[in-house]
Amino acid sequence: MRILARVIVGLRFLIVPAWIAGAVLASIHLPSMFAAGAGDVGSFLPDDSAAIQTEERALETFGTPVLSRTMVVANDPARFSVEQGRAAAELISSIDEQPIDRVHLRAVPLLDAPALLESERLGTTLVVFLFVDPLLGEEEEIETVDGFADDLGRATGAPAVHVTGAIPGTRAETTIANDHLLWVELATVLLVVIILALYFRSVGIPLLGLGTVAIAYQVADHVLGWASERYSISIPREVDPVIVALLFGVLTDYLVFFVSDYRRHLREGLSSCEAVTAVTRELLPVISTAALMIAGATLTLLLSGVPFLSAFGPGMAITVLVGAAVALTFVPAMLAIFGRLLLWPSCPTPESQAPGSQERGARGRMVGFAAQHPAIVATACLLVLLVAASGLREMEIGNPLVRGLPESTDARQGYEVVSDGVGPGAMGPTMLVLEGDGIGERRRQLASLQRALKDQDGVAGAIGPTSEEATDKLSGVWVADREQAARYVLVLAADPDGAEAIRILSDLEEGMPGLLEENGLAGVEFAMTGETTIASELNSDTWHALLRVTPAALLVLFLLLWALLRSRAAALYLVGVSVLVVCAALGLTVYLFQGLLGYGELTFFVPIATAVLLLALGADYNVFLISRIWSEAERQDLRPAIRTAGSRAARAITVAGMILALSFAAVALIPIQSFRELAFATSVGLLLDTLLARTLLIPALVSLFGRD
Repeated sequence: MRILARVIVGLRFLIVPAWIAGAVLASIHLPSMFAAGAGDVGSFLPDDSAAIQTEERALETFGTPVLSRTMVVANDPARFSVEQGRAAAELISSIDEQPIDRVHLRAVPLLDAPALLESERLGTTLVVFLFVDPLLGEEEEIETVDGFADDLGRATGAPAVHVTGAIPGTRAETTIANDHLLWVELATVLLVVIILALYFRSVGIPLLGLGTVAIAYQVADHVLGWASERYSISIPREVDPVIVALLFGVLTDYLVFFVSDYRRHLREGLSSCEAVTAVTRELLPVISTAALMIAGATLTLLLSGVPFLSAFGPGMAITVLVGAAVALTFVPAMLAIFGRLLLWPSCPTPESQAPGSQERGARGRMVGFAAQHPAIVATACLLVLLVAASGLREMEIGNPLVRGLPESTDARQGYEVVSDGVGPGAMGPTMLVLEGDGIGERRRQLASLQRALKDQDGVAGAIGPTSEEATDKLSGVWVADREQAARYVLVLAADPDGAEAIRILSDLEEGMPGLLEENGLAGVEFAMTGETTIASELNSDTWHALLRVTPAALLVLFLLLWALLRSRAAALYLVGVSVLVVCAALGLTVYLFQGLLGYGELTFFVPIATAVLLLALGADYNVFLISRIWSEAERQDLRPAIRTAGSRAARAITVAGMILALSFAAVALIPIQSFRELAFATSVGLLLDTLLARTLLIPALVSLFGRD
């Protein structure tokens, strides 16, 4: 490490322009990751998803779809008249009558088809499911759907017409994330500049921080863009703000560690180049190991089995490795070139800080108290974390895509109209498919089952084979041509992506064998698909992913900590504390969002993404703190070493932790439920990690268990 540190300092005049040139060339010749597209809801699930397979098989069997992820909602508070309904029916019929090669759209009114539109039962809300040609490009599809919405509004004279559903909701989420990403970046830049300026009382260090982040941002952005394009990886939009926060936070952390130790060495009387060489030698193994921990832990998301979750891993791993490479070369090179000038106007001298002043400060007294009374401090800290973690008992997860959008968006407004006028389940009906020899000919039994389905708890409506008698237009829609399959569309009495709908669906699936037998259809095979089925699979896959990913991430962290610290006991209790911090952060998130704010559930990816991020990011502080204590313990007894080293490291860790926590808190500027949940859980976890775990609990545990 000594030789490598000297090489970095010696090549400082080559390293700085090399990084600048690399960032410029990457931005010119490589695509940007932040400009890449996002996958739709289907990419959340693996190819062997039962819900997706059922939907594809039903489309092949029946030839026409009955599930749509795009819908147009018209609302008239004064109730639709028969004339308005007839105008809507004529519009839909005119589309259906056009040759298939001249129209890219099919429209189906909710449940009763044209019979509903021409009756007095229409009410205040008209929901039309749209089936758009899958060969259309995104812009053409949006134009086609918006055109139909305009036509429906003109035909019916409805005061309000909205386009909603899973696909419009996903696009709205992407647009909002892109539009607000700049605000996240600006807020993060502002807080980084302010905190660095106040902490170091310097003008140059904030500028160095911005330059370091700018270079790493450009390189990481375009390397990820190239990887996404080269290997056809669909990186979800949820990754973008997380990567921005991660890059800003981690790089600023490393900068704080570098400059804090550089300033300390200057106070010890070293020259500028000697101080840079010394701090680079000390931090090379620390930052390298910390970066490997974060990269290794985030890469374990590849084991999740969920494409959406797996996409998080490589993006964050590459970002952190790029950030570590910049921090370990560009930062010391700049310090070696500009030296004390970067610290102006606060330029440290050997006499500028009295010996032991840090130990006598508030942080020093807290660390010293933890070292002298480890059992009391450890017990109190563990109780606080366990109380916070108790919220996990109430945690529910779902995929509140449209409901999690801002109220000002068209998709969310359409959701509210559908929920109030028809019921939230109409946003994503469930399709039940029955298969068996000659089942299409058993009309009496199928009609009996349809009535029974309507009577089930949590089922707001059902349409199926008996609707075929109402109109010849539906012939073949509910019963396959060869009479080997039949299907129903069920509207659940809950948000189709929420935890309540998942419970309703689970109860329904559990009771289906009995329902089939009671209605003369014993032995018939059944399968379900739709938004609720997808949400249910996502929940199940997420829990299984958590069981696969968490042990792998913990193993990576344990092995790297053991290798660096050469202490199995220390590695064990450090990983254990990180797990407790994750549980406490998620518990507090449940108390806030599910309890205080009344959300039905957390977004499915928030718990696992938070767990991996906090486990990985906590490793930075573990490595930085314990390596300092171990080094100081070589010169004095352990408890005095904890106070001395812990006091010196505590201030830098606190500042770095605050920057990292606020970087993730800035993600909450994106007004989408999932982003705000992730921002809160991660930032609160980092604050617990910084202010409680590293300041009190870890020093107490080190004092209790020692170095072995």
